[in-house]
Amino acid sequence: MTGDPGFQSAVIEVPQAEAAAGTTRQVWSPTHGPLHVVIPPGTVDGAVVWAQSQTAGNVPVTIRVSSPFPPPQPYSGAPVSVPPGPDYAPGQPYPGQPYPGQPFAGQPQYPGQPQYPGQPQYPGQPQYPGQPQALAGPPQAGARSSRRTAVIGGSIVVLLALGCCGIVRVFSGGDDSPEAGNRNGIAATGGTNAPKVATDPLTPEQYVKVLAASDTAIGTSFKKLNTADGAAFAKAAPAAATTIRAEADKLRATLPPAGAAAAHGQLALELESLGDMVDETASAKQECPAASPWATVLQSGWADGIREDAKKLAATDPKYKFGTFLPAAPKETKNRLKNGTFIKRTSSGGSGHLKIKNGAADTTVSLVPTKGKNPKAVLTVYVRGGGTFTAKGVRDGTYRVYTASGVDWNKAKKGFTRDCSFSKFDDTFKFSTTAVSASIWTITLTPVIGGNASTSDVDPKSFPG
Repeated sequence: MTGDPGFQSAVIEVPQAEAAAGTTRQVWSPTHGPLHVVIPPGTVDGAVVWAQSQTAGNVPVTIRVSSPFPPPQPYSGAPVSVPPGPDYAPGQPYPGQPYPGQPFAGQPQYPGQPQYPGQPQYPGQPQYPGQPQALAGPPQAGARSSRRTAVIGGSIVVLLALGCCGIVRVFSGGDDSPEAGNRNGIAATGGTNAPKVATDPLTPEQYVKVLAASDTAIGTSFKKLNTADGAAFAKAAPAAATTIRAEADKLRATLPPAGAAAAHGQLALELESLGDMVDETASAKQECPAASPWATVLQSGWADGIREDAKKLAATDPKYKFGTFLPAAPKETKNRLKNGTFIKRTSSGGSGHLKIKNGAADTTVSLVPTKGKNPKAVLTVYVRGGGTFTAKGVRDGTYRVYTASGVDWNKAKKGFTRDCSFSKFDDTFKFSTTAVSASIWTITLTPVIGGNASTSDVDPKSFPG
């Protein structure tokens, strides 16, 4: 797909098979915003269709139909084979030929295509002497990736070699490469796997039913994500993500009534991204194990975008209802415990003291014996940011100190839900008692000049309980 922000028009490329059968493209341009482009069956190369833009009104979109065969030369005497000769870097033109994607002599220059000064040129073309000749054809858009990611920028280099046994096309980039899906600033979704596209707008009554059916389908699997248990969320996530993306494809293949095109197109994009986020939230390593993945999804920008798109549809027509499957985002909380609250204490009665001087963040400090196969903390105490506390009654022994910092304490899961960090002191702490003395250790949980204790990060999953 191509386009230029400097022109109130756009050019997109589609494979020949899709142009014959009809398809749709949901494209995005910094100038035009989202465009829902319907390509009717039988569209030929150079045809112009109109797409509605939020910022530019009706925008003319030129359809370029890419052929599985190279385009014919505009002059006689075209070579039918490549003579033996030295190798050249992929992407360089042979004598008298343009760079891939540039017009032949006598053809108008595409908007935004550069000239190359200092080289003898046909109209709009550079020339490099001493190189064999080949044909340059327009890049062919690749199939959509499973994640349907939209990427801006890039180009694809296509080399054609003609021989007696047929035609060989060598090109860079695969299904997931940025080059396969877009060029010059417009990103697009859709492809050979997309549902068959409607060519006529739905009536308002039909559109109401489409929105309701999609909303219901998503809600059936989406509600199973509403759990505080990360394992249960991960189990339900694949089905929910698949359903969300399937409904996004159906909406993308739907041509909405007049006035709803912009919000409808953006809604399909937001749904697709929400499906991806559900997958990623389930599989990603959690920074804060006590956080709710369900809340993370509801508070995401993709969820906010869907809520906003639903409002825009309703503003177009109150009957256009969507998004009942998506609850309101929970408000962020900042729960804290009192300074010096013991979260856990299984041992006391000793004479040792552990004095804690905390830094800026609320922190839990755990004292863990070094002996044993899987030692557990004998005490864990909550110290507020900037606070101090002395844990008394530590029994003799050698211990390691673990710390966990963050925001918003989850009392049930005994952990922070945001901005978490986990660490341990590299040195151990030995507590001993004699007839005349007992060990008193002081730790400062903030970097200090001349400090003599280093720390290391700890994986939350291996943090001792």
